[in-house]
Amino acid sequence: MNFAVIGHPIRHSLSPVMHHANFKALGRNDEYSALDIDPKHFHHVKDIIAQKHLDGFNVTIPFKVDIMAYCDVIDDAAQMIGAVNTVHIKDGKWIGYNTDGIGYLSSIDHVLKDNMNILILGAGGASRAISYTMMQNHQVTVANRTLKRIESWPFKVNGMTYNALNDLSIYDLVINTTPVGMTGFDEVPLIRCQELKQSCVVSDIIYTPEKTAFLKEAALQDLKIINGLGMFVMQGAKSFELWTGLKAASHAMSEAVQTTLKGRNKC
Repeated sequence: MNFAVIGHPIRHSLSPVMHHANFKALGRNDEYSALDIDPKHFHHVKDIIAQKHLDGFNVTIPFKVDIMAYCDVIDDAAQMIGAVNTVHIKDGKWIGYNTDGIGYLSSIDHVLKDNMNILILGAGGASRAISYTMMQNHQVTVANRTLKRIESWPFKVNGMTYNALNDLSIYDLVINTTPVGMTGFDEVPLIRCQELKQSCVVSDIIYTPEKTAFLKEAALQDLKIINGLGMFVMQGAKSFELWTGLKAASHAMSEAVQTTLKGRNKC
């Protein structure tokens, strides 16, 4: 089978490395490539994909919303999330899914408990996906600089501005979905980890660097920390499962990504 990821720019994508590790672990001869599509030519996406004879593809920045107009069917969760990151081509039809939320959920299932009180920082696309997924079984609060974006979502979630976050000790899990702490971005954490309770888990969807300033501060408070590598791997694993109906070798995928990242960091 033939798969790809589309985006712009795309040359540093770790998806091909990750998926080829999965294919190898499962003894498959599938292919996975990275396709850089100039946004000016995105209206030709149907032709571009057809020429590659793909069975499915992933979608990354900046096309996760734009691709929805080209899908024949869109999964209910993807509709609510407002973005598609996985397309399965079946009998000539494009079926759109979003595996970001379920990928995140799968990456932290080892720390989840019943009906957790969760604080999500930021209100971008990743936040919307994670919020929608987590609110199915937990209490979710989304904090952002303003409430405008949160209030525009098609599902109801408790929204607060950062300034209104008074008691951080009530949260069992805090998730940073903003670029704060990513290499090249501001490193000042949005909240004070000293105000979190000792049992709180602190999560960041960023995985480069391995530990953001937010996670480092949480670690200094002896809080359990989880970076975004697991989410990246599991959203890819869920895509493979949608395309093939088979369980992905997520451990092999994770090892391949970690090895590649270590190699890049040495350069």
